[in-house]
Amino acid sequence: MKRVSIILILLIGCNLNQKRMIAPVKTKIPAIFNELAPETQKFYILPNQFNEIKTKNGSVYFFPKDSIALPSIYQEGEYVEVEIKEYNNPIHFLSSGYSLEYIEKNSHLQLDSAGMFDIHAYYKNSELNLNKNISVKFINMNPGRSYNLYKVIDNEWQYAGSNQERISESLPYLIQYRQFNNIDKFTLWNFDLPVENSCIKISLKSLKFDEKNSIFYSVFSTSKLRINFKWSYSNSINANVPIDDTVNIIFWFENKIAIIKGIKTPKEPLGKNNYANDQNCISKGEFNLNFIPEEIFKDQTARFQYLYSN
Repeated sequence: MKRVSIILILLIGCNLNQKRMIAPVKTKIPAIFNELAPETQKFYILPNQFNEIKTKNGSVYFFPKDSIALPSIYQEGEYVEVEIKEYNNPIHFLSSGYSLEYIEKNSHLQLDSAGMFDIHAYYKNSELNLNKNISVKFINMNPGRSYNLYKVIDNEWQYAGSNQERISESLPYLIQYRQFNNIDKFTLWNFDLPVENSCIKISLKSLKFDEKNSIFYSVFSTSKLRINFKWSYSNSINANVPIDDTVNIIFWFENKIAIIKGIKTPKEPLGKNNYANDQNCISKGEFNLNFIPEEIFKDQTARFQYLYSN
């Protein structure tokens, strides 16, 4: 048995009865947000034997023998490269471009994630597929809650099952895992739980936006893995938010960044269809955006303080 260390990305997903949900297409984020992405870790495995791959956070992937589909040019004894990213904090999520808002039967809801993992495999720079399911024993970030697993297919979150086994091991201290045995595709995976959705309205002063002059913004919880992405063409923004939470909103315009901090979200959900509009969004007032240069945002310590300090 060959042990290999790996990175993993894990998003945590929706309710037990939902089989499919429609999510917004992945947002093209401003280039500077790519700098917030977690490190890509690369590992090399022999695909014709069993591999057990341990991630930096302690999660484990199990690759059965011959689980990776190989091209005809593959030579016995050659290694396959596995790349994994792990999204386990809100700053990482800002780089993904995938909103945790979704639509089910015309009802707008919000996902509460416990992390994401994005996994791919390559042979001589060509991307490979799976021909057998692999499994993951994932560090249980929220042991008291039950999540489903979702995967990204054609820019939608699609239900992938709820048959998870909970495991506790002492190695040398107690570690709790959530195991899932039906990873059937190299893609972005997400353990999520839906939470009720509300809406806030904010107005931006001293700036004018239209179809040719847009602003990018992201609404994110200050304590949970909940995030939305949008491009706006108006000074008046209706933003879907999880209920009874505190969110920050980060803006990008003409290579400059600004933030509005500490917005309390409504305690009651939107109601019918959960659709955000001028009538049911709670106004949070008008704001002047004070932009800062990108250079401040590029420093890892400085940007964390900028995003999450009071």
